[in-house]
Amino acid sequence: MDNSYIDPNTVLSPRGSVQNLEVLYDGGAGSFSLARMEWDGRDAHGFRWNGYTDRKTGKVNKGSPISTGHPIWMILPTDMVQAMDFEAIINRKTLNQRVVSEIKALVETKKTQDPEGFSLTYEADANGIDYSVIEEIKEALMNDKINIISVKEKGSATLFNVAYS
Repeated sequence: MDNSYIDPNTVLSPRGSVQNLEVLYDGGAGSFSLARMEWDGRDAHGFRWNGYTDRKTGKVNKGSPISTGHPIWMILPTDMVQAMDFEAIINRKTLNQRVVSEIKALVETKKTQDPEGFSLTYEADANGIDYSVIEEIKEALMNDKINIISVKEKGSATLFNVAYS
């Protein structure tokens, strides 16, 4: 578990109100989460900002909303839930996870094959990757000392030039 933010799977407050929590999307530290749950006995969807670890102090920000110091879910109105494109949000996370894990694996392979190497190019089979998604990918890779130097569109693919140590 990543302890740099509040894991949305652990947000069960207020006790007794949240039952059968199913996190649909967890964007990680500095991003948001969406979940399906029973809220006071009725089906509901919730949203929350995950929080992050402050780099200067090392303190974990609990995200938002919180109540009496505990992370909680903001219950979304039914009309808003019906208007949301959950599929697009879930697919976005899947893309992030895939790109991050493939870049990490490529870096590990490259380090084994060429211990003196420090950079490589990864080709994602997706184009038009939105800036905020690229920022989320950058953040996830920084923990492993992998830095994205540039991102370019190439036909139906996206090229990530990365440096590592």
